[in-house]
Amino acid sequence: MNDSKRIWEIIFILPNLGLRDSFGNSKIAIVPHNDSRIVDIVSSNKFARILVNGFEDQFRRKVHPAMLIIPSDSPTYMRDIETIVSFRNIFAISSIIHAYEHRLRTNFVGYTLYSDFFDFYPVTITRQNNGYITSSPSILGIADEAIKFRGQKSPSLADPCQISVQPDKLLFPLLENAWKRRFVDRKLTEWQTTALFRSLEMAYQATTMPFKNHSTIYDFGSSAGLWVSAFEILSHSKKDKASLITVLDLLERYQWNDKKVRRRSYKIQYQQKNLGANILQKLYKELYDTRNDFLHGNPVKVARLYPFKNKKLNPITWFAPLIYKVGLMSFLEKLNPKLKGNDEQKKYISKFLNERGLSGAILKSKGK
Repeated sequence: MNDSKRIWEIIFILPNLGLRDSFGNSKIAIVPHNDSRIVDIVSSNKFARILVNGFEDQFRRKVHPAMLIIPSDSPTYMRDIETIVSFRNIFAISSIIHAYEHRLRTNFVGYTLYSDFFDFYPVTITRQNNGYITSSPSILGIADEAIKFRGQKSPSLADPCQISVQPDKLLFPLLENAWKRRFVDRKLTEWQTTALFRSLEMAYQATTMPFKNHSTIYDFGSSAGLWVSAFEILSHSKKDKASLITVLDLLERYQWNDKKVRRRSYKIQYQQKNLGANILQKLYKELYDTRNDFLHGNPVKVARLYPFKNKKLNPITWFAPLIYKVGLMSFLEKLNPKLKGNDEQKKYISKFLNERGLSGAILKSKGK
């Protein structure tokens, strides 16, 4: 069917996310309120119209949420929550990585630093388009009183219209290809994509705003623990157990152009051995040690949350998305076919240009 004639439907609302552009493919997309497909949906369904137009902030200022949509004629497997969540996660994590890469190099904070921006609203339209369903571990309910609906964004997050969303240009297409491989091509039993999307779910949890206890040091310590879990899942070979070494080996596979990042000028102590490491591997060891101290109940001080215990630097959890980007790039290299000729050259140039911002952000851990 011609995509321009396909009928799409709203699956989830993302009230904390304001978009200017649409992101996705012919199977699934995350779009702004003025996307032509949303305009068509709200023109023919009052429940959709009231849902899309019914969001405000806590001071009753208008909010225009983003929406996750799929074609109405999608096969059943495209409605599986794992399929939908996994697409949301690749979009969220690649955008969060870009946000931290930018934030560490500048004072500009107008990007999505937290996964909370990408959370699904628990209320959505029923499959029959005749009401709303509310679904969470705490409540399951259906309502058909459309006129009474009032949605609200999270009061702890910045105004969506003031926040830019930009997924990493190199990473997002690679993750989207992996998503298609697993969920469209139905390679559901292969270990690589199982590990990848399980790791991404953990990374989504790790990038939640550390605010459950009003940002005590233990909120940040919990984030560090989730980050290490995301890395270990990604580095797990299925045959052997994941460990510090499997993650360091994964990071080692990335071929740096920047000599300052590539140089093995650090030492890591592990099982009574001193291992040579580059700055990125050393940062991961700092994250790993932070996780151990917090989650194992060891005595901790605020300084433990900073690289090399230097409180003049940004928290170690700020660098975790950058380390994770490198882990993902190394991991995804196996899933993508080898390129030849001009395509390989274009890939190299893209990698080189993308790496400049990444290496600059990583080197901020040295206080420069």
